[in-house]
Amino acid sequence: MLDNNWELISGEEAHEIEVLNYANQVNVIEALVRYILFHAGTSETGCPNHPNLSVLREFHRTATLFLLKSPGEYREGPVYLKTSSGELVYTPPRFEEVDHWLNVFATELSTRWKGYTAVQMGSYVLWFINWVHPFKNGNGRTARAFCYACVSLKMGFVLPGEPTLIDLVMQSVEEYQLALREGDISFGANGEPDLTSMNAMVERLLIQQLDNVPEAV
Repeated sequence: MLDNNWELISGEEAHEIEVLNYANQVNVIEALVRYILFHAGTSETGCPNHPNLSVLREFHRTATLFLLKSPGEYREGPVYLKTSSGELVYTPPRFEEVDHWLNVFATELSTRWKGYTAVQMGSYVLWFINWVHPFKNGNGRTARAFCYACVSLKMGFVLPGEPTLIDLVMQSVEEYQLALREGDISFGANGEPDLTSMNAMVERLLIQQLDNVPEAV
């Protein structure tokens, strides 16, 4: 997804760097998955280990290198999510609360990891990272990368097939945004996000990716 809100560069050159950074990020995701699987193995519920906050920051650094002044660093000011017409659609937590909410995220990730399916875990981290919006820009890219790593680890292997879940989410951007807002509203109401729509979307897109794996000759 191309962006016109970078600090260090703009225009077509910025877009070309985005594409290059995304290719690098995909390689970092696969390297991480292979590394964790090598050391932790798998069980009937997938790999027992999950990515941590250092991985979150590395995914952001890789995605925003040469685009932001401080890639991989948490924001130090407010951010607001608006439509292309300027309509405010979401205000994330204050930047002073980012560390607190990411610590909550790390705790919840560990608590839910074993009992959640790959789809449930992917949906949860995709929503939570977007809800916190811990970085000045590049949050969506980082959330999708973290989601993909979690889904791969829960399934116990590097996911084959193209386009990937990351790509397919952005091809379903309206559905994706509606699912995020559905989680936001329910979390604000009762402290637990309703991820029914997100789960359905992630499951469908994951199946779509795996269905594109070429058959062995």
